[in-house]
Amino acid sequence: MIETLEKKLIEVKKFSLELSLIDSNKRKLCLSILASKLISNSKKIIEINSNELDESLKKGIENHVIERMKITNTTIERMVDSLKNVSSLNDTVLEVIDQNNRENGLIVKKVRVPLGVLGVIFESRPNVVIEIASLAIKSGNGLVMRGGSDCIKTNLALFSLVSEAMKESGLPEKSMYFLDFTDRKAVEIILSMDKYIDLLIPRGSSSLVNLVNQNAKMPSITGGVGVCHTFVDSNFDKELALSVLDNAKTQNTSVCNALDTVIIHQDSLDLVEPLFSLYLEKNVEIRADKKSYEKFSGKSKIKLAKSSDYGEEFLDLVVSIKTVKTIDEAINHIEKYGSKHSEAIITKDEKQANYFLEKVDASAVFHNTSTRFNDGFELGLGAEVAVSTDKLHARGPMGINDLMTYKWVVLGEGQIRS
Repeated sequence: MIETLEKKLIEVKKFSLELSLIDSNKRKLCLSILASKLISNSKKIIEINSNELDESLKKGIENHVIERMKITNTTIERMVDSLKNVSSLNDTVLEVIDQNNRENGLIVKKVRVPLGVLGVIFESRPNVVIEIASLAIKSGNGLVMRGGSDCIKTNLALFSLVSEAMKESGLPEKSMYFLDFTDRKAVEIILSMDKYIDLLIPRGSSSLVNLVNQNAKMPSITGGVGVCHTFVDSNFDKELALSVLDNAKTQNTSVCNALDTVIIHQDSLDLVEPLFSLYLEKNVEIRADKKSYEKFSGKSKIKLAKSSDYGEEFLDLVVSIKTVKTIDEAINHIEKYGSKHSEAIITKDEKQANYFLEKVDASAVFHNTSTRFNDGFELGLGAEVAVSTDKLHARGPMGINDLMTYKWVVLGEGQIRS
């Protein structure tokens, strides 16, 4: 396995340089062809995926994981939209970021260039194959991917479309490789291949992220784990709050930007009755602290929260509730239990909103809107390879420019240093 994988990585590294020099129009053509192939092969992809879902259900895999694995017509449509959006973005490969003409006649340029080869290890979500491949193509990076075993057939079927589109558009398809074996040892091997992989990106559970960050020999990104809060301040619009809290929790529970904990100001506990009733209608399990628990008329339908219910990424129809006396107490709770992913405040008070947005340390902060918007597609990046909670290199949804670095280009006419 080691020899086979190393041989493939040598090949990816070699052809990634060729990809970085390809004309931007060819890269656009590739994404257009890929979008067409997704549409024409949608029935086949969904059928392969459906068979894998059936197998996973037989194995007793949890519902929130099944939801992540599922490919539907809507998923296909979203992937196609993402490809179109990525294609329409400005091509920034070899873009001159800055230029300085020195007194001695030297022309100094700071030029944007691809990182080289991206390594992506992900779990459950087969749509990631298309999203990440499109960003790698657009940014001129080589790519090595390893997905979860439960969706290996869906992953490979999607990746085969990527390879076909690259070949038909004149791009070097050997600059990208998807591991077609699911042995866990493959992950260990990838983590040691710093000679061929320039940046490693894990997408999945906290255990995967920790494994990569603790063992990768190459630089890696921390992200994917989202313990997300929304704070309802003392001065708020009730209808807005109910709409936002509903969307953040129930629109898609199995994603990293879904709401986990609602923090309520003690002067806003009149929100408890309508909010809890709304959540119960949608089968959300409520784990409430004592103050909010006592405010609700249907106590038998909810649970008292335990300390372990805070700081938990539920990825399911579960929410915890915390009551606070001040905005600072809310911020302190987020600092203690959050994962620096997505945090929101609901308030009419602009001063309070700005205070929260400035003080909360997270990759994205929101005022009067849902944490579900912390997403590359929604924020105008076309797609994302991950949501980074790091502070160096990239933070938040990682789009095209986050998959690049820069180099200095110095032009002279025989100048020497004295």
